Amino acid sequence: MGNLITTYQNIADILSFDVPKDALKKTLKNDNFDWDNIVVEGSKHLVLPAIYCQLKKKQLTHLLPQELDVYLKDITILNKNRNTEVIKQISVLSELLNTHNIDHVFLKGAALISGNYYENISERMLGDIDILIPQQQLDEAFKLLNNNSYYPIDQTLGNDFFEHKHLPRLKTDTYICAVELHRKLFVSHKEKNLGTSSILASKDIVNGINIPSVKHLLHHNILNYQINDHGKLYNSISFRPAYDTIVLLTKCKASAIKHTKTIRTYFSILGLFFRDINKSSKSTSFIAKFYLYKLKHPKFYKFWNKLLKRSHFLLLITNRIPYFIFNNAYRTAVIKDRKRIFIYFRSVLSNSK
Repeated sequence: MGNLITTYQNIADILSFDVPKDALKKTLKNDNFDWDNIVVEGSKHLVLPAIYCQLKKKQLTHLLPQELDVYLKDITILNKNRNTEVIKQISVLSELLNTHNIDHVFLKGAALISGNYYENISERMLGDIDILIPQQQLDEAFKLLNNNSYYPIDQTLGNDFFEHKHLPRLKTDTYICAVELHRKLFVSHKEKNLGTSSILASKDIVNGINIPSVKHLLHHNILNYQINDHGKLYNSISFRPAYDTIVLLTKCKASAIKHTKTIRTYFSILGLFFRDINKSSKSTSFIAKFYLYKLKHPKFYKFWNKLLKRSHFLLLITNRIPYFIFNNAYRTAVIKDRKRIFIYFRSVLSNSK
Protein backbone atom coordinates (compact mmCIF):
# COMPACT_ATOMS: atom_id res chain seq x y z
CA MET A 1 0.00 0.00 0.00
CA GLY A 2 3.00 2.29 0.37
CA ASN A 3 2.76 5.32 2.63
CA LEU A 4 -0.99 5.79 2.41
CA ILE A 5 -1.14 8.64 4.91
CA THR A 6 1.21 10.75 2.78
CA THR A 7 -0.56 9.79 -0.45
CA TYR A 8 -4.01 10.51 0.99
CA GLN A 9 -2.85 13.85 2.35
CA ASN A 10 -1.42 14.81 -1.03
CA ILE A 11 -4.65 13.86 -2.82
CA ALA A 12 -6.69 15.83 -0.28
CA ASP A 13 -4.42 18.87 -0.65
CA ILE A 14 -4.79 18.79 -4.44
CA LEU A 15 -8.58 18.51 -4.22
CA SER A 16 -8.95 21.01 -1.38
CA PHE A 17 -10.25 24.55 -1.85
CA ASP A 18 -8.43 25.76 1.27
CA VAL A 19 -4.81 24.68 0.76
CA PRO A 20 -2.75 27.68 -0.43
CA LYS A 21 -1.41 27.33 -3.96
CA ASP A 22 2.16 28.12 -2.89
CA ALA A 23 2.11 25.43 -0.20
CA LEU A 24 0.77 22.85 -2.65
CA LYS A 25 3.33 23.92 -5.28
CA LYS A 26 6.14 23.38 -2.80
CA THR A 27 4.86 19.89 -2.02
CA LEU A 28 4.53 18.91 -5.68
CA LYS A 29 8.02 20.20 -6.54
CA ASN A 30 9.64 17.96 -3.92
CA ASP A 31 12.01 15.49 -5.59
CA ASN A 32 10.52 12.68 -3.49
CA PHE A 33 6.93 13.38 -4.49
CA ASP A 34 5.39 10.07 -5.57
CA TRP A 35 3.10 10.62 -8.56
CA ASP A 36 2.72 6.87 -9.06
CA ASN A 37 0.90 6.49 -5.75
CA ILE A 38 -1.33 9.46 -6.60
CA VAL A 39 -2.37 7.74 -9.84
CA VAL A 40 -2.92 4.34 -8.20
CA GLU A 41 -5.03 5.65 -5.31
CA GLY A 42 -6.71 8.37 -7.38
CA SER A 43 -7.84 5.71 -9.84
CA LYS A 44 -9.16 3.46 -7.05
CA HIS A 45 -11.13 6.39 -5.62
CA LEU A 46 -12.41 7.58 -9.04
CA VAL A 47 -10.95 11.08 -8.68
CA LEU A 48 -8.26 11.29 -11.38
CA PRO A 49 -10.27 13.79 -13.47
CA ALA A 50 -10.97 15.86 -10.34
CA ILE A 51 -7.26 15.82 -9.49
CA TYR A 52 -6.33 17.02 -12.98
CA CYS A 53 -9.03 19.70 -13.03
CA GLN A 54 -7.90 21.06 -9.67
CA LEU A 55 -4.26 21.12 -10.75
CA LYS A 56 -5.29 22.94 -13.92
CA LYS A 57 -7.43 25.42 -12.00
CA LYS A 58 -4.47 26.13 -9.68
CA GLN A 59 -2.14 26.44 -12.70
CA LEU A 60 0.09 23.61 -11.48
CA THR A 61 -0.17 21.09 -14.31
CA HIS A 62 3.32 22.10 -15.47
CA LEU A 63 4.64 20.24 -12.41
CA LEU A 64 3.28 16.95 -13.72
CA PRO A 65 5.68 14.57 -15.47
CA GLN A 66 5.02 14.99 -19.20
CA GLU A 67 3.62 11.50 -19.80
CA LEU A 68 1.37 11.77 -16.75
CA ASP A 69 0.11 15.17 -17.90
CA VAL A 70 -0.95 13.64 -21.24
CA TYR A 71 -2.49 10.62 -19.51
CA LEU A 72 -4.56 12.64 -17.02
CA LYS A 73 -5.59 15.11 -19.70
CA ASP A 74 -6.85 12.27 -21.90
CA ILE A 75 -8.82 10.69 -19.04
CA THR A 76 -10.36 14.05 -18.20
CA ILE A 77 -11.39 14.69 -21.81
CA LEU A 78 -12.93 11.21 -22.04
CA ASN A 79 -14.87 11.82 -18.84
CA LYS A 80 -16.05 15.21 -20.10
CA ASN A 81 -17.33 13.62 -23.31
CA ARG A 82 -19.04 10.88 -21.35
CA ASN A 83 -20.68 13.32 -18.96
CA THR A 84 -21.88 15.43 -21.88
CA GLU A 85 -23.72 12.36 -23.17
CA VAL A 86 -25.00 11.56 -19.67
CA ILE A 87 -26.48 15.06 -19.35
CA LYS A 88 -28.26 14.57 -22.68
CA GLN A 89 -29.65 11.27 -21.40
CA ILE A 90 -30.79 12.92 -18.16
CA SER A 91 -32.63 15.59 -20.18
CA VAL A 92 -34.43 12.94 -22.23
CA LEU A 93 -35.39 11.02 -19.08
CA SER A 94 -36.57 14.20 -17.40
CA GLU A 95 -38.76 15.15 -20.35
CA LEU A 96 -40.20 11.63 -20.52
CA LEU A 97 -41.09 11.56 -16.81
CA ASN A 98 -42.50 15.09 -16.84
CA THR A 99 -44.62 14.36 -19.90
CA HIS A 100 -46.26 11.50 -18.00
CA ASN A 101 -46.59 13.55 -14.78
CA ILE A 102 -44.31 11.28 -12.77
CA ASP A 103 -42.80 13.10 -9.80
CA HIS A 104 -39.08 12.52 -9.46
CA VAL A 105 -35.62 13.84 -8.61
CA PHE A 106 -32.26 12.75 -9.94
CA LEU A 107 -29.81 11.65 -7.24
CA LYS A 108 -26.08 11.60 -6.48
CA GLY A 109 -23.74 12.17 -9.46
CA ALA A 110 -26.57 12.81 -11.90
CA ALA A 111 -27.91 15.56 -9.62
CA LEU A 112 -24.47 17.07 -9.04
CA ILE A 113 -23.57 17.46 -12.70
CA SER A 114 -27.12 18.57 -13.61
CA GLY A 115 -27.11 21.13 -10.80
CA ASN A 116 -23.86 22.76 -12.00
CA TYR A 117 -22.12 22.11 -8.70
CA TYR A 118 -18.81 21.58 -10.48
CA GLU A 119 -16.97 24.28 -12.37
CA ASN A 120 -16.07 21.63 -14.94
CA ILE A 121 -18.31 18.64 -15.70
CA SER A 122 -15.13 16.64 -16.30
CA GLU A 123 -14.48 16.49 -12.56
CA ARG A 124 -17.14 13.98 -11.51
CA MET A 125 -16.99 10.35 -12.59
CA LEU A 126 -20.31 8.53 -12.36
CA GLY A 127 -21.82 5.20 -13.28
CA ASP A 128 -25.58 4.75 -13.22
CA ILE A 129 -28.28 7.39 -13.26
CA ASP A 130 -30.28 7.19 -10.02
CA ILE A 131 -33.81 8.58 -9.87
CA LEU A 132 -36.06 8.82 -6.81
CA ILE A 133 -39.76 8.14 -7.56
CA PRO A 134 -42.73 8.14 -5.15
CA GLN A 135 -43.85 4.61 -4.28
CA GLN A 136 -47.26 4.99 -5.92
CA GLN A 137 -45.69 5.90 -9.28
CA LEU A 138 -42.78 3.48 -9.20
CA ASP A 139 -44.32 0.70 -11.31
CA GLU A 140 -45.63 3.24 -13.82
CA ALA A 141 -42.15 4.76 -14.19
CA PHE A 142 -40.58 1.31 -14.60
CA LYS A 143 -43.05 0.35 -17.35
CA LEU A 144 -42.56 3.72 -19.04
CA LEU A 145 -38.80 3.27 -19.27
CA ASN A 146 -39.28 -0.36 -20.26
CA ASN A 147 -41.31 0.91 -23.23
CA ASN A 148 -38.64 3.44 -24.15
CA SER A 149 -35.50 1.38 -24.89
CA TYR A 150 -34.71 0.33 -21.29
CA TYR A 151 -34.73 -3.30 -20.15
CA PRO A 152 -34.01 -4.92 -16.76
CA ILE A 153 -30.78 -6.86 -16.27
CA ASP A 154 -30.64 -10.26 -14.59
CA GLN A 155 -31.07 -9.91 -10.84
CA THR A 156 -29.90 -11.99 -7.92
CA LEU A 157 -32.64 -14.02 -6.25
CA GLY A 158 -32.60 -11.65 -3.29
CA ASN A 159 -34.40 -9.09 -5.42
CA ASP A 160 -37.45 -11.38 -5.51
CA PHE A 161 -37.60 -12.00 -1.75
CA PHE A 162 -36.21 -8.94 0.02
CA GLU A 163 -37.09 -5.27 -0.39
CA HIS A 164 -34.44 -3.22 -2.11
CA LYS A 165 -34.11 0.53 -2.16
CA HIS A 166 -34.53 0.47 -5.94
CA LEU A 167 -36.19 -1.64 -8.63
CA PRO A 168 -34.15 -3.91 -10.92
CA ARG A 169 -31.47 -1.97 -12.78
CA LEU A 170 -32.47 -0.89 -16.28
CA LYS A 171 -29.98 -0.99 -19.14
CA THR A 172 -30.30 0.55 -22.57
CA ASP A 173 -28.55 0.17 -25.91
CA THR A 174 -29.60 3.66 -26.94
CA TYR A 175 -27.90 5.72 -24.23
CA ILE A 176 -24.70 5.55 -22.21
CA CYS A 177 -25.93 4.85 -18.65
CA ALA A 178 -28.06 2.28 -16.90
CA VAL A 179 -30.86 3.63 -14.69
CA GLU A 180 -31.98 2.73 -11.18
CA LEU A 181 -35.44 3.82 -10.03
CA HIS A 182 -35.40 4.31 -6.26
CA ARG A 183 -38.33 3.99 -3.89
CA LYS A 184 -36.11 5.18 -1.02
CA LEU A 185 -32.49 6.02 -0.25
CA PHE A 186 -31.69 3.26 2.25
CA VAL A 187 -32.79 -0.32 2.80
CA SER A 188 -33.18 -0.32 6.58
CA HIS A 189 -31.60 2.91 7.84
CA LYS A 190 -34.22 5.41 8.99
CA GLU A 191 -33.60 9.10 8.35
CA LYS A 192 -36.70 11.27 8.65
CA ASN A 193 -35.19 14.23 6.80
CA LEU A 194 -34.26 12.00 3.87
CA GLY A 195 -37.65 10.43 3.33
CA THR A 196 -38.89 10.30 -0.26
CA SER A 197 -41.77 12.72 0.33
CA SER A 198 -39.51 15.24 2.08
CA ILE A 199 -36.95 15.24 -0.75
CA LEU A 200 -39.58 15.51 -3.48
CA ALA A 201 -41.41 18.32 -1.66
CA SER A 202 -38.31 20.54 -1.47
CA LYS A 203 -36.65 19.73 -4.79
CA ASP A 204 -34.85 22.32 -6.89
CA ILE A 205 -35.27 22.64 -10.66
CA VAL A 206 -32.09 23.52 -12.58
CA ASN A 207 -32.38 23.94 -16.36
CA GLY A 208 -35.57 21.91 -16.26
CA ILE A 209 -34.00 19.03 -14.27
CA ASN A 210 -35.38 18.04 -10.86
CA ILE A 211 -32.70 17.56 -8.22
CA PRO A 212 -32.73 17.49 -4.39
CA SER A 213 -32.08 20.65 -2.41
CA VAL A 214 -28.43 21.27 -1.58
CA LYS A 215 -29.12 20.33 2.05
CA HIS A 216 -30.57 16.99 0.98
CA LEU A 217 -27.74 16.43 -1.50
CA LEU A 218 -25.13 16.98 1.20
CA HIS A 219 -26.95 14.83 3.76
CA HIS A 220 -27.52 12.01 1.26
CA ASN A 221 -23.94 12.18 -0.02
CA ILE A 222 -22.62 11.56 3.47
CA LEU A 223 -25.03 8.81 4.47
CA ASN A 224 -24.94 7.08 1.09
CA TYR A 225 -21.24 6.50 1.68
CA GLN A 226 -21.58 5.69 5.36
CA ILE A 227 -24.59 3.35 5.03
CA ASN A 228 -24.96 2.06 1.47
CA ASP A 229 -21.24 1.90 0.68
CA HIS A 230 -20.38 0.61 4.19
CA GLY A 231 -18.15 3.56 5.08
CA LYS A 232 -19.46 3.31 8.64
CA LEU A 233 -18.49 -0.36 8.81
CA TYR A 234 -14.95 0.15 7.52
CA ASN A 235 -14.48 3.67 8.97
CA SER A 236 -12.37 4.86 6.08
CA ILE A 237 -12.26 7.60 3.49
CA SER A 238 -13.34 7.50 -0.15
CA PHE A 239 -12.22 10.54 -2.09
CA ARG A 240 -15.06 10.75 -4.59
CA PRO A 241 -17.78 11.30 -1.96
CA ALA A 242 -15.26 13.30 0.08
CA TYR A 243 -14.75 15.68 -2.83
CA ASP A 244 -18.52 15.84 -3.38
CA THR A 245 -18.79 16.83 0.28
CA ILE A 246 -16.35 19.73 0.14
CA VAL A 247 -17.95 20.94 -3.11
CA LEU A 248 -21.40 20.91 -1.46
CA LEU A 249 -20.04 22.56 1.68
CA THR A 250 -19.25 25.64 -0.42
CA LYS A 251 -23.02 25.94 -0.95
CA CYS A 252 -24.37 24.58 2.33
CA LYS A 253 -22.91 24.66 5.83
CA ALA A 254 -22.39 21.38 7.67
CA SER A 255 -24.39 22.83 10.55
CA ALA A 256 -27.49 22.67 8.30
CA ILE A 257 -27.68 18.92 8.79
CA LYS A 258 -28.24 16.96 11.98
CA HIS A 259 -24.91 15.70 13.34
CA THR A 260 -25.64 12.13 14.34
CA LYS A 261 -22.85 9.83 15.48
CA THR A 262 -22.57 8.44 11.94
CA ILE A 263 -22.14 11.92 10.46
CA ARG A 264 -19.72 13.06 13.18
CA THR A 265 -17.56 10.01 12.46
CA TYR A 266 -17.59 10.85 8.75
CA PHE A 267 -16.41 14.42 9.36
CA SER A 268 -13.87 13.22 11.89
CA ILE A 269 -12.16 11.05 9.27
CA LEU A 270 -12.44 13.67 6.50
CA GLY A 271 -10.99 16.21 8.91
CA LEU A 272 -7.79 14.17 9.14
CA PHE A 273 -6.95 15.19 5.57
CA PHE A 274 -9.13 18.12 4.48
CA ARG A 275 -8.68 21.65 5.80
CA ASP A 276 -12.07 22.42 4.25
CA ILE A 277 -13.84 20.68 7.14
CA ASN A 278 -14.77 23.31 9.69
CA LYS A 279 -13.23 22.74 13.11
CA SER A 280 -16.69 22.74 14.67
CA SER A 281 -17.65 19.82 12.36
CA LYS A 282 -14.69 17.58 13.09
CA SER A 283 -12.95 16.06 16.05
CA THR A 284 -10.09 13.63 16.36
CA SER A 285 -12.14 10.70 17.60
CA PHE A 286 -10.84 7.28 18.59
CA ILE A 287 -12.15 5.95 15.27
CA ALA A 288 -10.14 8.56 13.35
CA LYS A 289 -7.00 7.73 15.33
CA PHE A 290 -7.59 4.04 14.69
CA TYR A 291 -7.92 4.77 10.98
CA LEU A 292 -4.52 6.49 10.99
CA TYR A 293 -3.10 3.44 12.76
CA LYS A 294 -4.48 1.20 9.99
CA LEU A 295 -2.96 3.40 7.30
CA LYS A 296 0.42 3.22 9.05
CA HIS A 297 0.20 -0.58 9.29
CA PRO A 298 -0.94 -1.88 5.86
CA LYS A 299 -0.75 -5.57 6.78
CA PHE A 300 -3.03 -5.03 9.76
CA TYR A 301 -5.27 -2.80 7.60
CA LYS A 302 -5.73 -5.61 5.08
CA PHE A 303 -6.35 -8.18 7.81
CA TRP A 304 -8.86 -5.93 9.62
CA ASN A 305 -10.86 -5.17 6.47
CA LYS A 306 -10.97 -8.85 5.57
CA LEU A 307 -12.22 -9.65 9.07
CA LEU A 308 -14.92 -6.95 8.83
CA LYS A 309 -16.04 -8.11 5.40
CA ARG A 310 -16.33 -11.73 6.48
CA SER A 311 -18.12 -10.83 9.70
CA HIS A 312 -20.62 -8.67 7.81
CA PHE A 313 -21.19 -11.44 5.29
CA LEU A 314 -21.69 -14.12 7.96
CA LEU A 315 -24.20 -11.89 9.76
CA LEU A 316 -26.15 -11.57 6.50
CA ILE A 317 -26.14 -15.35 6.03
CA THR A 318 -27.20 -15.92 9.65
CA ASN A 319 -30.15 -13.56 9.22
CA ARG A 320 -31.28 -15.43 6.10
CA ILE A 321 -31.07 -18.96 7.51
CA PRO A 322 -34.57 -18.81 9.09
CA TYR A 323 -35.96 -17.57 5.77
CA PHE A 324 -34.26 -20.48 4.00
CA ILE A 325 -35.75 -22.98 6.46
CA PHE A 326 -39.32 -21.71 6.57
CA ASN A 327 -39.87 -20.21 3.08
CA ASN A 328 -40.16 -22.97 0.50
CA ALA A 329 -40.02 -20.63 -2.51
CA TYR A 330 -36.81 -18.99 -1.26
CA ARG A 331 -35.25 -22.37 -0.46
CA THR A 332 -36.07 -23.66 -3.93
CA ALA A 333 -34.61 -20.52 -5.54
CA VAL A 334 -31.38 -20.81 -3.51
CA ILE A 335 -30.92 -24.46 -4.48
CA LYS A 336 -31.57 -23.63 -8.13
CA ASP A 337 -29.06 -20.75 -8.02
CA ARG A 338 -26.51 -22.63 -5.89
CA LYS A 339 -23.68 -22.52 -8.45
CA ARG A 340 -23.62 -18.72 -8.58
CA ILE A 341 -24.04 -18.50 -4.80
CA PHE A 342 -21.08 -20.81 -4.11
CA ILE A 343 -18.90 -18.78 -6.48
CA TYR A 344 -19.94 -15.62 -4.62
CA PHE A 345 -19.24 -17.27 -1.25
CA ARG A 346 -15.71 -18.16 -2.33
CA SER A 347 -15.03 -14.65 -3.62
CA VAL A 348 -16.13 -13.08 -0.32
CA LEU A 349 -14.21 -15.50 1.86
CA SER A 350 -11.01 -15.30 -0.19
CA ASN A 351 -10.74 -11.56 -0.79
CA SER A 352 -10.48 -8.46 1.39
CA LYS A 353 -12.48 -5.26 0.84
